[in-house]
Amino acid sequence: MTYWVKRIILKNGELVTERELKADENLFAGLPPVAGDRWKVTCRGREFEAIVVVGRFPDRPDPGEKTVYPIRVEEA
Repeated sequence: MTYWVKRIILKNGELVTERELKADENLFAGLPPVAGDRWKVTCRGREFEAIVVVGRFPDRPDPGEKTVYPIRVEEA
């Protein structure tokens, strides 16, 4: 399974969307995170810790290998 950070809310309130992010930036293989998880993302040439705002639902079934989960995070 793959997941991709498509939206990042920066500390200053600015929203960075997938239009600005590179296609391979913040694209991960594995089980997508759930809301509240923390991990490192890259945006505008810097890496920082972010908190997942919208992720997968832990009680929902796995949709399969071909699905790419869109993830939204907020700079911690």
